[in-house]
Amino acid sequence: MERIGKLNDEGGNEHRSGEQGGVDPRQQARDQKDPANELAVRRDVAEEDGDAVGGEVLGEGRDTARAEHLAHAVRNENQAASHPEDQRRTIQPPTVHFVELLGTITLFVSIYLATFLAIGYASTALGAGYHQWAALAGVVVATALTIRIIERGRWRLGVFVPPSIGTADFLRGGLFAAVLILVVDGAAQATTHLHHVRGAGFPWLELITVFAPAAVHEELLFRGYVFQKMRMWSRMGAIGITSIVFAALHATNRGISTIAIINLVIAGVLLALAYERYQRLWFPIGIHFVWNILSGPILGYGVSGYAADTTVFRTIGSGPLVVTGGAFGIEGSVWMAVAELGGIFWLLNELRISNEEFRMKNNS
Repeated sequence: MERIGKLNDEGGNEHRSGEQGGVDPRQQARDQKDPANELAVRRDVAEEDGDAVGGEVLGEGRDTARAEHLAHAVRNENQAASHPEDQRRTIQPPTVHFVELLGTITLFVSIYLATFLAIGYASTALGAGYHQWAALAGVVVATALTIRIIERGRWRLGVFVPPSIGTADFLRGGLFAAVLILVVDGAAQATTHLHHVRGAGFPWLELITVFAPAAVHEELLFRGYVFQKMRMWSRMGAIGITSIVFAALHATNRGISTIAIINLVIAGVLLALAYERYQRLWFPIGIHFVWNILSGPILGYGVSGYAADTTVFRTIGSGPLVVTGGAFGIEGSVWMAVAELGGIFWLLNELRISNEEFRMKNNS
């Protein structure tokens, strides 16, 4: 036993009871520091390779995924901010592949056409003939079913908002449209022999059967779910494509002209930017509705070639077709292009100011 103990002492393998707690603290600190340094080196290497979550590399090309930023975004999304229109800008939507987008559009258009044709044929057979309501029903059904199938029922369309917000957006859009139409009307009268005379009165029945459903239908169709889905693929592409299609679908209307087609494309851009301003549909719906009502049933012009049965005023006189718009209406006037471009400039400036205020609010 003594020889074994001696051998153990010589080999340094025996830990006596009194020596178990006698480890050098400086040595222990060095031992704990080495793994920390090793982890720090690994972290630096990971950051250099761009694999660090929440590191500086992710912040160079896009929004960082740092915990404090995510928490701030969630707070902004859940709080009732003083500017509700800015809440959706806190989190950038994911991108959409073109193939996925094409499948979504195909499904939407198929449901829309099937519903519109079915209701349209049924209403014609019954002698109703309210085709604008059939079109509105088609776009509502197509929107609801496509969102249900593709998005599993989760999508912020920009329609279901508090009444105070929706009403304010609608009135703001109506005022915006009234300014544009009255400016164009005044310019057309000043440069031609056009003038207004008293008409037979306001077409209340056509307001219900034509003008009201048409404004809502076209905004849901061209600035609704499909446009909002497309802008996740490319915002400029979404604005350009929907504006061209918007103009093309009016290309067979009565009195169509080259300047009218150009104006319709510009109008599509303007209405898309109106959606971009608040990312809700009531602002462009207000623009579209008052635009049609003021230019047609009130002032007596054609509305994209459609002439109301009765109007508050009638527009009579003569002038160059490029100024008067002819049978197509005031939307076919060169003055409309000038007014629309001015409206686009104003909306772009509003978007710039809104984005700057949003960035300043987040930075503070």
